[in-house]
Amino acid sequence: MNNKISIDKKNTKFLQKLAKSAPKEYVKILNFLYGILSKSDNPCTLPNAKYLQGFDDNRYRWRVGEYRIIGIVKNGNFKIIEIIKIDKRGDTTYKGL
Repeated sequence: MNNKISIDKKNTKFLQKLAKSAPKEYVKILNFLYGILSKSDNPCTLPNAKYLQGFDDNRYRWRVGEYRIIGIVKNGNFKIIEIIKIDKRGDTTYKGL
């Protein structure tokens, strides 16, 4: 099953900067997003997925190395995964969601 991955402009810019500063991590994240996450039957049950509590929508966090990918899983005929934040793990990773 193919899921649609939606990445906003801010996170696209973050990935472009990451491609220059940490190309190996950039490749890992892209492989995860377009290789694993987009082709998963249920992206919420992946081993690196964690449900984020305290939100009204269906938010999950996926861990890829030192980076965290936070997204909203929208169900329908096929799943749409809206990526709302990609950041290196730190004190501000989960702030402002």
